Amino acid sequence: PSPWVKLVAPDADAELATRLLALAHDIRRCTTSGLGESPAPHERIVSLRSELARHGLDGFIVPLADEHQGEFIAPRSQRLAWLTGFTGSAGLAVVLAETAALFVDGRYTLQAASQVDTEIFEPRHLIEMKPHDWIADRLAAGAKLGYDPWLHTADGVSRFRVACEKAQATLVAVDGNPIDAVWPDQPARPLAPAFALNLRHAGIGSAVKRHEVGAVIAGNGAAFAVLSAPDSIAWLLNMRGGDIPNTPVALCYAVVARDGGVELFIDRRKLSPELLDAFDDGITIRLPEDLGPALDTLGASGHRVLVDP
Repeated sequence: PSPWVKLVAPDADAELATRLLALAHDIRRCTTSGLGESPAPHERIVSLRSELARHGLDGFIVPLADEHQGEFIAPRSQRLAWLTGFTGSAGLAVVLAETAALFVDGRYTLQAASQVDTEIFEPRHLIEMKPHDWIADRLAAGAKLGYDPWLHTADGVSRFRVACEKAQATLVAVDGNPIDAVWPDQPARPLAPAFALNLRHAGIGSAVKRHEVGAVIAGNGAAFAVLSAPDSIAWLLNMRGGDIPNTPVALCYAVVARDGGVELFIDRRKLSPELLDAFDDGITIRLPEDLGPALDTLGASGHRVLVDP
């Protein structure tokens, strides 16, 4: 049986496994996500603008990104494709009350023009016109431009904030992505099985790796390090998964202490019994939604914490 069947029904016989896989196939076949429509229907940006107005926002930044800043993202995070119809691997849109622009690099100039409604989105080459320059030029004084803080790096937010200040406007972090609020058939968060990588493939046990990483943290005068890149966590814990295309990782976060202890923030439903058996007492499982409060606690602790900006 597939890893998915083993996760949901470890004792399934061949007949039950076949029926479960057939059921999954039927559900997948009759489920729509709204993705794959190019150009995207006009009603979507109308709904987004209504949602922004409801929250007192005059615009919103829509990156092609997820919470982990990875190269590949799950269907749930394809907000740019859903809103615009653009399916390239890199891009960003800025939606204002009366205008909107889609920024792509030279690989996608023709694709963007053919996939999006250019009456709604103005295609822009992001080298010739950088998004923050466009914002500084187009945003009205006193306006509030929203962004989802989970989808941007600290450096990226700094550039957008400077652009807003040039326009005498304000950059506002939103609590909850407004596209999620108006995307009725948005896919669920990925829930692929996570499994332990055999030591003969990993080469080094997780406990050894965690001890070495803890020594690096201590050597930098810190008490903790926050990891948000799933591939780093996959290496550290000798864990693999299937949450995103082309990369065998499980979407998760981790906080590593200088003594080598790890708090792993992951949906427990992904964890197979074999993986849980492979984890030792140095690994604590926590819910993904616990990450924010955990970071608040670290911030108030007075300890030095390492993070990739």
